[in-house]
Amino acid sequence: MNVYVADACGFCYGVRRAVEMASSAASGTHTLGPIIHNPQVVARLAERGVSPVDSLESLREGDTILIRSHGVGPDVYREAEKKRLNVVDATCPHVKKAQQDAKKIIEKEKNLIIIGEKAHPEVISISQWGANRAIILDREEMARALPPMEQAGVVVQTTFSQEQFKRIEQILADKIPDLTVYMTICTATQQRQQAAIDLAGKMDVMIVIGGKNSANTGRLAQVCREQGCPTYHIETAAELDTAWFKGMKNIGITAGASTPDWIIQEVVNIMENLQAEATEVMSEELLDKYDYEENPKKGDVVKGTVISVNDDAAYVSIGTKAEAILPKKEMAVPAPEKASDFVKVGDELTVEIANNIKEEGAIVVSLVKMKKVEDWKEVREAFENDQLVECTGKETNKAGLVVSIKSLRGFIPLSQGDIRFVKSLDYLVGQTFQVKVIDIDEHKNRLVLSRKAVLEAEREAKREEALKHIEEGAVLEGTVVKIMPYGAFIDLGGVEGLLHISDISWKRISSVDAVLKQGDKLQVLVQKFDKERDRISLSLKALQKNPWIAAIEKFEVGDVVKGEVKKLLPFGAILAIDPELQGLLHVSELTEKRGASVKDLLNIGDILNVKIIGIDTDKKKISLSVLALQKDDEEREVRNYLETANQQEESATIGDAVEDK
Repeated sequence: MNVYVADACGFCYGVRRAVEMASSAASGTHTLGPIIHNPQVVARLAERGVSPVDSLESLREGDTILIRSHGVGPDVYREAEKKRLNVVDATCPHVKKAQQDAKKIIEKEKNLIIIGEKAHPEVISISQWGANRAIILDREEMARALPPMEQAGVVVQTTFSQEQFKRIEQILADKIPDLTVYMTICTATQQRQQAAIDLAGKMDVMIVIGGKNSANTGRLAQVCREQGCPTYHIETAAELDTAWFKGMKNIGITAGASTPDWIIQEVVNIMENLQAEATEVMSEELLDKYDYEENPKKGDVVKGTVISVNDDAAYVSIGTKAEAILPKKEMAVPAPEKASDFVKVGDELTVEIANNIKEEGAIVVSLVKMKKVEDWKEVREAFENDQLVECTGKETNKAGLVVSIKSLRGFIPLSQGDIRFVKSLDYLVGQTFQVKVIDIDEHKNRLVLSRKAVLEAEREAKREEALKHIEEGAVLEGTVVKIMPYGAFIDLGGVEGLLHISDISWKRISSVDAVLKQGDKLQVLVQKFDKERDRISLSLKALQKNPWIAAIEKFEVGDVVKGEVKKLLPFGAILAIDPELQGLLHVSELTEKRGASVKDLLNIGDILNVKIIGIDTDKKKISLSVLALQKDDEEREVRNYLETANQQEESATIGDAVEDK
């Protein structure tokens, strides 16, 4: 039996982009509907705290909503803006183009025809961008039944069958004189369908992997069946039935655009194991011709004594006519450099027969196979008792990481390698770490592990400990772990809080990454802690003195200061009296002339002396006056005049008194 995988299968660009955006989203983010039509991916995201909602109705101001790859209509964006939600748009670029093409057709006052499934969310969103005036059809007979029309524009569901589209397009072209067709089937869909067609034409049976509610996966199964090839549509490897492949020589595998790599790899691994088992059965049938009555069978466990050793192998007497050979690769994992480093003459061993064909006068025996029995038992106990096992990273592939657990080989899918989204697990090669066993099948040599589960448990423990110290008003040290347009997520030692952009600085900042970088450590104040929703709001500026308050402490009502005209208003002017302070000079405090225009009295950049006549620290407002300053000058002149007159009068009275005396 031979197993072949289609050249193009699995996640397309739009789906991968949407899943990556959802995987990197903060816990508490919601997707508007399932992010993609794959229940396994949706379930994994839900475990990370990214869950779907059916509408925006239950969301509150400040919540984050992620628009899935199928897209939504313009009303959803307007509603999200009205509710002040944080929108992360993961609409597939191909879908976005189809939406805009539909809008363009309606704006040109043409009839809009959408070729696709009427109930599919992508088609619904395209129709909404076309003002809900679209004619939607997905079969040839529906196209033939259309009423006469002079002109129309056509857009297509991005995952629609290319062959079916061509047939419908031809019918429309014959019926409508002025027909404009926007070819919006994405290239990834075309490639996957063509690769499936090419492979199905050569195979005895096809396996199509993907969600049962996925339109593009359903079409892959359809095009495979159209090639006359028996086809089975499955969601996961658990649905495979070995009876499907009995007597089959060539097995083909493909997957829809919403099927993640780890599910594809699981199916491929099982099929490759079936392939190996089929080959092994054929070999054993041949081996029976060479089986000797005195020789033990493959898999038998026997005892023997080492009678000689060289660098490459040891020779063991097991009671047969010829000694058995124990190669160094069958002694241990990893194999010793020299067999003589591992065993010596006279050692008594319990070994398993690895091959009952005589090779160079000896049967091949193995210590590794014996060790594997013990190691499988240990791993199974760990699986049943929910315990952890230790492994070492060996090598990576596009689906994940191959590891060793003593004599066993295990596999960590990419999605189970880390809490955060990573594109590769190369950094774990050569590293020893603990993992949780999530799937085990000794007969198929299948051992699937999760490092993510261990990290999540550790994170949860840290989180519980961190929550003991979190209360509103507490000042904590945190580390910037994620920068977003609306703020930064701060790790407080196991739990994350949001430092909103408005709480970073008293000064207006252009962007979060202009002042913060991932890895920065800083002291933050816990402003709000919502235990029910598990949300923590943080502030950096609350720990800093308001620059305005610090600056105003240098001034008080009655001070005379210099001010520079910064802005002219119909009712006055804004003057800068300090780098941090600006005040209002109302026109009534500038001149007594009624109906005077400010722009006739002042220019931008003018410097003038003004008196502070009011300070409102709550509203951070300063009132300035020129007239008050002029009034002070006038009062000072009157006071000086009176004082001078009094002095002259007193001086004259004393002189007169002296003269009279």
